[in-house]
Amino acid sequence: MKQSLVTAALAAAPALLFSACNGTSASGPSAVAPLPNAPVASNHSRIRHNDNGPQDLHAGGADFPAYAYNLASQPVGTYNQTQAGPAPGSLFYSAPTKGTIYYCITGSGFGRAEFIQNNGTATVACAQLGQTPTGFGGRQDPLDFVGTSVALKSSEYNTYKTNRESGSQTWGEPFEFPEIGGPIVFPYRSGDFSVSPVKLSAWTYCAISNGTVSDWNDTAVTADNGASVTGGTSQKITYYFRSDSSGTTFNFVNHLNTACNVAWKKPYNKPPYQGGGRTAAWTYGVNNVWPGPGSSSHPNPNFIGENGAPGILNAVESTAYSTGYLEGAYAKAATPAVGQALLQNGYAAGGAPVFTDPTNKKYVISAFKNVTSSAITYGGGSDEVPLGSSAPWCQLYIDPKNFVNPQHGSYPIVAISYLLFYGQNHGIHTSDKQALVKYLEGKKANAIIQPLEYVSLASTVRTAVLNALNGNGGSQPACLQ
Repeated sequence: MKQSLVTAALAAAPALLFSACNGTSASGPSAVAPLPNAPVASNHSRIRHNDNGPQDLHAGGADFPAYAYNLASQPVGTYNQTQAGPAPGSLFYSAPTKGTIYYCITGSGFGRAEFIQNNGTATVACAQLGQTPTGFGGRQDPLDFVGTSVALKSSEYNTYKTNRESGSQTWGEPFEFPEIGGPIVFPYRSGDFSVSPVKLSAWTYCAISNGTVSDWNDTAVTADNGASVTGGTSQKITYYFRSDSSGTTFNFVNHLNTACNVAWKKPYNKPPYQGGGRTAAWTYGVNNVWPGPGSSSHPNPNFIGENGAPGILNAVESTAYSTGYLEGAYAKAATPAVGQALLQNGYAAGGAPVFTDPTNKKYVISAFKNVTSSAITYGGGSDEVPLGSSAPWCQLYIDPKNFVNPQHGSYPIVAISYLLFYGQNHGIHTSDKQALVKYLEGKKANAIIQPLEYVSLASTVRTAVLNALNGNGGSQPACLQ
């Protein structure tokens, strides 16, 4: 589709421009915009004409939490050019830091790569939303911190040790902690369908994602909804996946790998669902890069890659009868509105399937029931191998098994995003970083994210983060100094 720009008015703030993506569409162009009625933080203006102050913080990485962080206000360019600061109503806008926080949305993989070694991208210009990431637009290497929706692997930690904890200036053991949770959704254009909201059983969303169900008029979709969602006409499903290295992709396919490879129970073990050569099994494994249909190893013209969450959103908005996977916060903020499918997880007492709504917080909060301080593995790696850190109390890892297939009645597909700080900051923005961590674990930050389709993690997790920050009351070295 053609690249488009949308001017989105934010309450009590100047109009901001947000770029859409480059992609393929079946209809006219659309765009990604910040939430028009986002809550206004009671704070002084944090948006400058130019970022020329050494007090400002530069960060970037994961898309998943970024709508909460800055409402997709991308600081395009380099630090000595005009860069957009975090939008009013976002976490970073109201953060109690002396400097403005510029967070460049690049995806988790790109962010972690820069965190663990100097790839030369910290000071390269931050690209526009939906485009291939090029850099973070920062003042210097290293960045102040990074967001990622996949915790460090042991191999990445080893790279970190080689590149960030050796030489003339070391940056200490990484301080890694879970920060925010939320749903991953199946977005769609509501106006395309004769039924809304669209309901998808677990069997059906698995079969759509593996390419078995390729038409919205498929008998499985019709059975889920009690009627054809297209009014009885054949409509091909165009499915958009992340083309970049993404924590959202990892969490999404990890769920498919867990929830789709099961012995299906009645009614999903027979037509119009399983049977006759039809299967909902996910056979592509788990990866940060989409491994399924449409990837280089498994060509499928109905599956199309797009860069970043903004790229996925813009493609879905612009393409009739399309879907894919997307963070719920971006779908909620879309202009024009984007629907979010209700997903089945379990059965009611009488045997009827229970469909859960990702926009209803009770279903999402329920999915994180097991994500408490007791779920934290200190010094653990996301590859299930201990990092080998000399300060394991500074790496707070939560295994996805605690939320990958949540209890019945919960929204079934959720993710957690982490923040990565350097343990030794050599006096660079140290007090601001400490203040930021304390603020993010507090009540004010929780109130800000409530309207944005995110949820705070359990209070015991937030307490564990603050304990690590101060070295568990001084009994150990502080994790950020």
